[in-house]
Amino acid sequence: MKSLPKIDYQAVFNKVPGLYLILLTDLTIVEVSEAYAKATMTKRSEIIGKNLFEIFPDNPEDSTADGVANLRGSLNFVLRNKTAHTMAVQKYDIRKPNGKFEIRYWSPLNKPVFDSNNDIAYIIHRVEDVTDFIRLEDERIQNQLLSSELQVRLKEMEIEIIKRSREIQQMNAQLEQKVTERTNHLKEANETIKKNIAILTTQKKQLEDFCNIISHNLRAPLVNISMLVEMIAEDSDEEEKRGLVEKLNIASQNLNEVFNELVESIQISQDTEIPSKKLALETYLQKTISGLQGQINKTKATIEVHFDLAPHVHYPPKYLYSILHNLVSNSLKYHSPNREPIIKITSKKTANSIILAVSDNGLGIDLKKNKDNLFKIRKVFHSHPDAKGFGLFITKSQVEAMNGKIWLESTPDVGTTFFVEFKNQKI
Repeated sequence: MKSLPKIDYQAVFNKVPGLYLILLTDLTIVEVSEAYAKATMTKRSEIIGKNLFEIFPDNPEDSTADGVANLRGSLNFVLRNKTAHTMAVQKYDIRKPNGKFEIRYWSPLNKPVFDSNNDIAYIIHRVEDVTDFIRLEDERIQNQLLSSELQVRLKEMEIEIIKRSREIQQMNAQLEQKVTERTNHLKEANETIKKNIAILTTQKKQLEDFCNIISHNLRAPLVNISMLVEMIAEDSDEEEKRGLVEKLNIASQNLNEVFNELVESIQISQDTEIPSKKLALETYLQKTISGLQGQINKTKATIEVHFDLAPHVHYPPKYLYSILHNLVSNSLKYHSPNREPIIKITSKKTANSIILAVSDNGLGIDLKKNKDNLFKIRKVFHSHPDAKGFGLFITKSQVEAMNGKIWLESTPDVGTTFFVEFKNQKI
Protein backbone atom coordinates (compact mmCIF):
# COMPACT_ATOMS: atom_id res chain seq x y z
CA MET A 1 0.00 0.00 0.00
CA LYS A 2 1.34 3.41 -1.02
CA SER A 3 2.47 5.53 1.95
CA LEU A 4 0.47 8.76 2.08
CA PRO A 5 1.93 12.06 3.30
CA LYS A 6 0.90 13.25 6.77
CA ILE A 7 -2.00 15.70 6.64
CA ASP A 8 -1.47 19.10 8.28
CA TYR A 9 -5.00 19.49 9.65
CA GLN A 10 -4.23 22.99 11.01
CA ALA A 11 -3.32 24.22 7.55
CA VAL A 12 -6.36 22.49 6.02
CA PHE A 13 -8.66 24.09 8.60
CA ASN A 14 -7.16 27.56 8.05
CA LYS A 15 -7.76 27.35 4.30
CA VAL A 16 -11.22 25.75 4.36
CA PRO A 17 -13.41 27.89 2.03
CA GLY A 18 -15.95 28.49 4.73
CA LEU A 19 -16.53 30.48 7.88
CA TYR A 20 -15.71 28.39 10.99
CA LEU A 21 -15.17 28.93 14.69
CA ILE A 22 -14.27 26.18 17.18
CA LEU A 23 -15.54 26.79 20.73
CA LEU A 24 -14.99 25.16 24.10
CA THR A 25 -18.09 24.24 26.09
CA ASP A 26 -17.74 27.51 28.04
CA LEU A 27 -17.89 29.33 24.66
CA THR A 28 -14.21 30.26 24.65
CA ILE A 29 -12.87 30.65 21.09
CA VAL A 30 -10.03 28.16 20.48
CA GLU A 31 -9.75 28.28 16.67
CA VAL A 32 -10.95 30.40 13.74
CA SER A 33 -10.64 29.91 9.99
CA GLU A 34 -9.03 32.65 7.93
CA ALA A 35 -12.27 33.13 5.98
CA TYR A 36 -14.24 33.68 9.21
CA ALA A 37 -11.73 36.22 10.54
CA LYS A 38 -11.82 38.11 7.26
CA ALA A 39 -15.63 38.09 7.05
CA THR A 40 -15.99 39.37 10.62
CA MET A 41 -13.18 41.94 10.35
CA THR A 42 -11.26 40.35 13.24
CA LYS A 43 -7.75 39.03 13.75
CA ARG A 44 -7.08 35.48 14.87
CA SER A 45 -4.46 36.51 17.44
CA GLU A 46 -6.91 38.97 19.06
CA ILE A 47 -9.90 36.64 19.48
CA ILE A 48 -8.33 33.25 20.38
CA GLY A 49 -8.94 32.58 24.08
CA LYS A 50 -11.74 35.17 24.34
CA ASN A 51 -15.40 34.48 25.01
CA LEU A 52 -17.57 34.39 21.90
CA PHE A 53 -19.93 37.12 23.07
CA GLU A 54 -17.08 39.34 24.27
CA ILE A 55 -15.87 39.50 20.67
CA PHE A 56 -19.31 39.57 19.04
CA PRO A 57 -21.75 41.54 21.21
CA ASP A 58 -25.11 42.92 20.11
CA ASN A 59 -25.17 46.29 18.35
CA PRO A 60 -25.83 48.71 21.23
CA GLU A 61 -27.51 51.16 18.80
CA ASP A 62 -30.10 48.56 17.76
CA SER A 63 -32.69 48.17 20.51
CA THR A 64 -34.23 45.17 18.71
CA ALA A 65 -30.95 43.27 18.41
CA ASP A 66 -31.42 39.64 19.46
CA GLY A 67 -28.42 37.95 17.82
CA VAL A 68 -26.65 37.19 21.11
CA ALA A 69 -29.76 35.73 22.73
CA ASN A 70 -30.62 33.57 19.71
CA LEU A 71 -27.06 32.27 19.28
CA ARG A 72 -26.72 31.55 22.99
CA GLY A 73 -29.99 29.62 22.88
CA SER A 74 -28.74 27.52 19.95
CA LEU A 75 -25.42 26.74 21.66
CA ASN A 76 -27.21 25.78 24.89
CA PHE A 77 -29.45 23.47 22.83
CA VAL A 78 -26.34 21.73 21.45
CA LEU A 79 -24.78 21.34 24.92
CA ARG A 80 -28.03 20.12 26.45
CA ASN A 81 -29.10 17.68 23.74
CA LYS A 82 -25.67 16.68 22.33
CA THR A 83 -26.87 17.22 18.77
CA ALA A 84 -26.41 19.76 15.98
CA HIS A 85 -28.68 22.80 15.67
CA THR A 86 -29.37 24.80 12.50
CA MET A 87 -30.52 28.36 13.10
CA ALA A 88 -32.74 30.51 10.97
CA VAL A 89 -31.13 33.46 9.19
CA GLN A 90 -30.01 35.92 11.86
CA LYS A 91 -29.45 39.68 11.81
CA TYR A 92 -26.21 39.94 13.77
CA ASP A 93 -24.26 43.17 13.26
CA ILE A 94 -20.46 43.04 13.28
CA ARG A 95 -18.23 45.51 15.11
CA LYS A 96 -15.71 47.09 12.77
CA PRO A 97 -12.13 47.97 13.80
CA ASN A 98 -13.20 51.61 14.36
CA GLY A 99 -15.82 50.47 16.91
CA LYS A 100 -18.86 51.10 14.74
CA PHE A 101 -21.23 48.29 13.75
CA GLU A 102 -22.02 47.06 10.26
CA ILE A 103 -25.32 45.34 9.43
CA ARG A 104 -24.86 41.67 8.59
CA TYR A 105 -27.11 38.65 8.06
CA TRP A 106 -25.92 35.10 8.73
CA SER A 107 -27.07 31.50 8.32
CA PRO A 108 -25.50 29.64 11.33
CA LEU A 109 -25.05 25.91 12.12
CA ASN A 110 -23.74 24.69 15.49
CA LYS A 111 -22.44 21.12 15.76
CA PRO A 112 -20.89 19.22 18.72
CA VAL A 113 -17.58 17.31 18.67
CA PHE A 114 -17.32 14.45 21.18
CA ASP A 115 -14.36 13.08 23.11
CA SER A 116 -13.64 9.39 23.82
CA ASN A 117 -16.12 9.42 26.76
CA ASN A 118 -18.93 10.71 24.51
CA ASP A 119 -18.81 14.08 26.25
CA ILE A 120 -18.83 17.30 24.23
CA ALA A 121 -15.27 18.59 23.84
CA TYR A 122 -15.86 21.33 21.25
CA ILE A 123 -18.60 23.06 19.29
CA ILE A 124 -18.09 23.83 15.59
CA HIS A 125 -19.82 27.13 14.78
CA ARG A 126 -20.22 27.51 11.00
CA VAL A 127 -21.89 30.50 9.33
CA GLU A 128 -22.63 31.72 5.82
CA ASP A 129 -22.77 35.45 5.14
CA VAL A 130 -26.11 35.99 3.36
CA THR A 131 -26.16 39.78 3.76
CA ASP A 132 -26.21 40.49 0.02
CA PHE A 133 -28.99 37.99 -0.49
CA ILE A 134 -31.12 39.49 2.27
CA ARG A 135 -30.50 43.03 1.02
CA LEU A 136 -31.60 42.07 -2.46
CA GLU A 137 -34.67 40.39 -1.07
CA ASP A 138 -35.48 43.47 1.00
CA GLU A 139 -35.06 45.73 -1.99
CA ARG A 140 -37.30 43.47 -4.07
CA ILE A 141 -40.01 43.51 -1.44
CA GLN A 142 -39.73 47.25 -0.88
CA ASN A 143 -39.45 48.38 -4.47
CA GLN A 144 -41.32 45.56 -6.23
CA LEU A 145 -39.14 46.34 -9.20
CA LEU A 146 -35.91 44.71 -10.06
CA SER A 147 -34.30 44.43 -13.41
CA SER A 148 -34.21 41.01 -15.01
CA GLU A 149 -30.43 41.05 -14.65
CA LEU A 150 -30.68 41.50 -10.88
CA GLN A 151 -33.35 38.80 -10.70
CA VAL A 152 -31.06 36.40 -12.58
CA ARG A 153 -28.17 37.36 -10.32
CA LEU A 154 -30.37 36.87 -7.28
CA LYS A 155 -31.30 33.40 -8.45
CA GLU A 156 -27.69 32.60 -9.29
CA MET A 157 -26.61 33.77 -5.83
CA GLU A 158 -29.30 31.66 -4.19
CA ILE A 159 -28.21 28.62 -6.19
CA GLU A 160 -24.56 29.38 -5.46
CA ILE A 161 -25.28 29.64 -1.75
CA ILE A 162 -27.06 26.29 -1.76
CA LYS A 163 -24.38 24.69 -3.92
CA ARG A 164 -21.50 25.99 -1.81
CA SER A 165 -23.29 25.00 1.38
CA ARG A 166 -23.63 21.46 0.12
CA GLU A 167 -19.99 21.39 -0.99
CA ILE A 168 -18.87 22.62 2.41
CA GLN A 169 -21.06 20.07 4.18
CA GLN A 170 -19.64 17.28 1.99
CA MET A 171 -16.10 18.51 2.61
CA ASN A 172 -16.77 18.65 6.35
CA ALA A 173 -18.14 15.11 6.29
CA GLN A 174 -15.05 13.85 4.47
CA LEU A 175 -12.74 15.73 6.82
CA GLU A 176 -14.59 14.40 9.88
CA GLN A 177 -14.36 10.86 8.47
CA LYS A 178 -10.60 11.15 7.95
CA VAL A 179 -10.12 12.63 11.41
CA THR A 180 -12.20 9.81 12.90
CA GLU A 181 -10.23 7.17 11.00
CA ARG A 182 -6.91 8.68 12.06
CA THR A 183 -8.10 9.00 15.67
CA ASN A 184 -9.22 5.36 15.73
CA HIS A 185 -5.91 4.28 14.24
CA LEU A 186 -3.99 6.22 16.90
CA LYS A 187 -6.19 4.75 19.66
CA GLU A 188 -5.52 1.21 18.41
CA ALA A 189 -1.79 1.91 18.20
CA ASN A 190 -1.77 3.38 21.72
CA GLU A 191 -3.66 0.37 23.11
CA THR A 192 -1.18 -1.99 21.48
CA ILE A 193 1.74 -0.02 22.90
CA LYS A 194 0.17 -0.01 26.38
CA LYS A 195 -0.37 -3.79 26.27
CA ASN A 196 3.21 -4.39 25.12
CA ILE A 197 4.59 -2.09 27.82
CA ALA A 198 2.51 -3.89 30.46
CA ILE A 199 3.77 -7.29 29.27
CA LEU A 200 7.40 -6.13 29.15
CA THR A 201 7.12 -4.49 32.58
CA THR A 202 5.68 -7.67 34.09
CA GLN A 203 8.31 -9.87 32.46
CA LYS A 204 11.11 -7.55 33.60
CA LYS A 205 9.79 -7.58 37.16
CA GLN A 206 9.48 -11.38 37.16
CA LEU A 207 13.06 -11.71 35.89
CA GLU A 208 14.33 -9.35 38.58
CA ASP A 209 12.37 -11.25 41.24
CA PHE A 210 13.76 -14.55 40.04
CA CYS A 211 17.38 -13.32 40.06
CA ASN A 212 16.97 -11.80 43.53
CA ILE A 213 15.31 -14.93 44.92
CA ILE A 214 18.15 -17.09 43.62
CA SER A 215 20.84 -14.85 45.15
CA HIS A 216 19.00 -14.37 48.43
CA ASN A 217 16.76 -17.33 49.24
CA LEU A 218 19.29 -20.05 48.42
CA ARG A 219 21.87 -18.45 50.70
CA ALA A 220 19.91 -18.98 53.93
CA PRO A 221 19.27 -22.75 53.41
CA LEU A 222 22.95 -23.25 52.55
CA VAL A 223 24.01 -21.35 55.70
CA ASN A 224 21.56 -23.47 57.71
CA ILE A 225 23.08 -26.69 56.32
CA SER A 226 26.58 -25.36 57.03
CA MET A 227 25.62 -24.63 60.65
CA LEU A 228 24.12 -28.08 61.14
CA VAL A 229 27.23 -29.73 59.66
CA GLU A 230 29.41 -27.67 61.99
CA MET A 231 27.27 -28.63 65.00
CA ILE A 232 27.47 -32.32 64.01
CA ALA A 233 31.24 -32.10 63.78
CA GLU A 234 31.53 -30.42 67.19
CA ASP A 235 28.94 -32.55 69.04
CA SER A 236 30.23 -35.72 70.70
CA ASP A 237 26.85 -37.07 71.78
CA GLU A 238 25.70 -39.69 69.25
CA GLU A 239 22.02 -39.27 70.02
CA GLU A 240 22.24 -35.51 69.51
CA LYS A 241 24.19 -36.13 66.32
CA ARG A 242 21.39 -38.34 65.01
CA GLY A 243 18.92 -35.57 65.77
CA LEU A 244 21.10 -33.02 63.97
CA VAL A 245 21.51 -35.37 61.02
CA GLU A 246 17.74 -35.70 60.81
CA LYS A 247 17.43 -31.89 60.81
CA LEU A 248 20.20 -31.73 58.20
CA ASN A 249 18.21 -34.09 56.04
CA ILE A 250 15.10 -31.91 56.43
CA ALA A 251 17.13 -28.79 55.59
CA SER A 252 18.54 -30.52 52.50
CA GLN A 253 15.07 -31.51 51.38
CA ASN A 254 13.91 -27.94 51.94
CA LEU A 255 16.83 -26.64 49.85
CA ASN A 256 15.85 -29.04 47.09
CA GLU A 257 12.25 -27.80 47.25
CA VAL A 258 13.39 -24.15 47.05
CA PHE A 259 15.52 -25.00 44.04
CA ASN A 260 12.63 -26.82 42.35
CA GLU A 261 10.34 -23.86 42.96
CA LEU A 262 12.90 -21.52 41.42
CA VAL A 263 13.14 -23.77 38.37
CA GLU A 264 9.36 -23.79 38.15
CA SER A 265 9.29 -19.96 38.33
CA ILE A 266 11.37 -19.87 35.14
CA GLN A 267 8.62 -21.78 33.34
CA ILE A 268 5.96 -19.25 34.35
CA SER A 269 8.12 -16.12 33.89
CA GLN A 270 6.45 -15.49 30.53
CA ASP A 271 2.98 -15.37 32.14
CA THR A 272 1.51 -11.99 32.99
CA GLU A 273 -0.53 -13.62 35.79
CA ILE A 274 1.10 -15.60 38.61
CA PRO A 275 -1.02 -18.65 39.56
CA SER A 276 -2.39 -18.72 43.11
CA LYS A 277 -3.64 -21.58 45.28
CA LYS A 278 -5.37 -22.01 48.61
CA LEU A 279 -2.47 -22.45 51.02
CA ALA A 280 -2.29 -23.34 54.72
CA LEU A 281 -0.18 -20.76 56.56
CA GLU A 282 0.87 -23.39 59.13
CA THR A 283 2.26 -25.68 56.42
CA TYR A 284 4.40 -22.98 54.83
CA LEU A 285 5.58 -21.66 58.17
CA GLN A 286 6.76 -25.15 59.17
CA LYS A 287 8.69 -25.36 55.88
CA THR A 288 10.27 -22.02 56.77
CA ILE A 289 11.14 -23.14 60.30
CA SER A 290 12.67 -26.37 58.99
CA GLY A 291 14.85 -24.38 56.61
CA LEU A 292 16.01 -22.09 59.43
CA GLN A 293 16.33 -24.73 62.18
CA GLY A 294 20.09 -24.27 62.53
CA GLN A 295 19.72 -20.54 63.23
CA ILE A 296 16.75 -21.16 65.54
CA ASN A 297 18.79 -23.61 67.61
CA LYS A 298 21.85 -21.39 67.67
CA THR A 299 19.95 -18.30 68.84
CA LYS A 300 17.62 -20.35 71.16
CA ALA A 301 14.68 -18.59 69.57
CA THR A 302 11.07 -19.14 70.65
CA ILE A 303 8.44 -19.03 67.91
CA GLU A 304 4.77 -18.47 68.81
CA VAL A 305 2.14 -19.08 66.13
CA HIS A 306 -1.55 -18.07 66.07
CA PHE A 307 -3.30 -18.74 62.75
CA ASP A 308 -6.73 -19.62 64.22
CA LEU A 309 -8.45 -16.46 62.93
CA ALA A 310 -7.22 -16.88 59.36
CA PRO A 311 -5.54 -20.23 58.68
CA HIS A 312 -5.46 -20.01 54.87
CA VAL A 313 -4.55 -17.57 52.10
CA HIS A 314 -5.04 -17.68 48.33
CA TYR A 315 -1.57 -16.90 47.02
CA PRO A 316 1.32 -18.07 44.80
CA PRO A 317 3.14 -20.82 46.77
CA LYS A 318 6.68 -19.63 46.06
CA TYR A 319 5.76 -16.05 47.05
CA LEU A 320 4.20 -17.11 50.37
CA TYR A 321 7.24 -19.24 51.27
CA SER A 322 9.62 -16.43 50.28
CA ILE A 323 7.70 -13.83 52.34
CA LEU A 324 7.62 -16.01 55.47
CA HIS A 325 11.24 -17.04 54.99
CA ASN A 326 12.50 -13.45 54.66
CA LEU A 327 10.52 -12.07 57.61
CA VAL A 328 11.37 -14.92 60.02
CA SER A 329 15.03 -15.05 58.96
CA ASN A 330 15.28 -11.26 59.52
CA SER A 331 13.94 -11.69 63.06
CA LEU A 332 16.61 -14.34 63.72
CA LYS A 333 19.38 -12.44 61.97
CA TYR A 334 18.78 -9.14 63.78
CA HIS A 335 18.05 -10.51 67.29
CA SER A 336 19.22 -8.60 70.32
CA PRO A 337 22.44 -9.87 71.97
CA ASN A 338 20.86 -9.04 75.33
CA ARG A 339 17.93 -11.51 75.14
CA GLU A 340 16.80 -14.67 73.45
CA PRO A 341 14.60 -14.07 70.38
CA ILE A 342 10.83 -14.36 70.70
CA ILE A 343 9.06 -14.35 67.34
CA LYS A 344 5.26 -14.11 67.21
CA ILE A 345 3.44 -14.88 63.95
CA THR A 346 -0.32 -14.22 63.66
CA SER A 347 -3.04 -13.78 61.04
CA LYS A 348 -6.49 -12.20 60.99
CA LYS A 349 -9.27 -11.33 58.54
CA THR A 350 -10.36 -7.78 57.64
CA ALA A 351 -13.13 -7.52 55.02
CA ASN A 352 -11.71 -9.17 51.87
CA SER A 353 -8.12 -9.16 53.12
CA ILE A 354 -5.96 -11.22 55.46
CA ILE A 355 -3.29 -9.51 57.58
CA LEU A 356 -0.15 -11.48 58.46
CA ALA A 357 1.95 -10.07 61.32
CA VAL A 358 5.50 -11.15 62.23
CA SER A 359 6.74 -9.60 65.49
CA ASP A 360 10.07 -9.91 67.29
CA ASN A 361 11.95 -8.48 70.27
CA GLY A 362 15.13 -7.83 68.31
CA LEU A 363 17.28 -4.81 67.53
CA GLY A 364 14.46 -2.80 65.92
CA ILE A 365 14.80 -0.12 63.25
CA ASP A 366 15.03 3.65 63.68
CA LEU A 367 12.11 4.61 61.41
CA LYS A 368 12.79 8.36 61.63
CA LYS A 369 16.32 7.85 60.38
CA ASN A 370 15.61 5.12 57.80
CA LYS A 371 12.05 5.79 56.61
CA ASP A 372 13.21 6.70 53.08
CA ASN A 373 15.30 3.53 52.70
CA LEU A 374 12.82 0.91 53.92
CA PHE A 375 12.31 -1.89 51.37
CA LYS A 376 14.93 -0.46 48.99
CA ILE A 377 17.43 -2.83 47.41
CA ARG A 378 20.89 -3.05 49.05
CA LYS A 379 19.74 -1.00 52.06
CA VAL A 380 20.65 -2.47 55.46
CA PHE A 381 20.04 -1.05 58.92
CA HIS A 382 22.39 -3.14 61.10
CA SER A 383 25.86 -4.63 60.76
CA HIS A 384 25.66 -8.35 59.99
CA PRO A 385 27.87 -10.54 57.79
CA ASP A 386 24.80 -11.89 55.93
CA ALA A 387 23.08 -8.52 55.50
CA LYS A 388 22.72 -7.95 51.76
CA GLY A 389 19.69 -5.66 51.56
CA PHE A 390 17.72 -8.04 49.33
CA GLY A 391 15.16 -9.63 51.65
CA LEU A 392 12.77 -6.76 52.30
CA PHE A 393 13.08 -5.57 48.70
CA ILE A 394 12.10 -9.01 47.40
CA THR A 395 9.26 -9.32 49.91
CA LYS A 396 7.82 -5.91 48.98
CA SER A 397 8.07 -6.74 45.26
CA GLN A 398 6.22 -10.02 45.73
CA VAL A 399 3.53 -8.48 47.91
CA GLU A 400 2.89 -5.59 45.51
CA ALA A 401 2.91 -7.93 42.51
CA MET A 402 -0.28 -9.39 43.99
CA ASN A 403 -1.71 -5.90 44.71
CA GLY A 404 -1.01 -6.27 48.45
CA LYS A 405 0.62 -3.98 51.01
CA ILE A 406 3.50 -4.31 53.45
CA TRP A 407 4.43 -1.98 56.30
CA LEU A 408 6.09 -2.11 59.70
CA GLU A 409 6.17 -0.71 63.20
CA SER A 410 9.48 -0.65 65.04
CA THR A 411 11.24 0.75 68.09
CA PRO A 412 15.04 0.57 68.41
CA ASP A 413 16.19 -2.08 70.92
CA VAL A 414 12.55 -3.10 71.54
CA GLY A 415 11.56 -4.94 68.40
CA THR A 416 9.82 -4.86 65.04
CA THR A 417 6.46 -5.97 63.65
CA PHE A 418 5.97 -6.46 59.92
CA PHE A 419 2.44 -6.47 58.52
CA VAL A 420 1.53 -8.03 55.16
CA GLU A 421 -1.94 -7.50 53.68
CA PHE A 422 -3.06 -10.24 51.29
CA LYS A 423 -5.91 -8.73 49.28
CA ASN A 424 -8.89 -10.38 47.52
CA GLN A 425 -9.02 -13.21 50.06
CA LYS A 426 -12.58 -14.56 49.75
CA ILE A 427 -11.82 -17.86 51.49
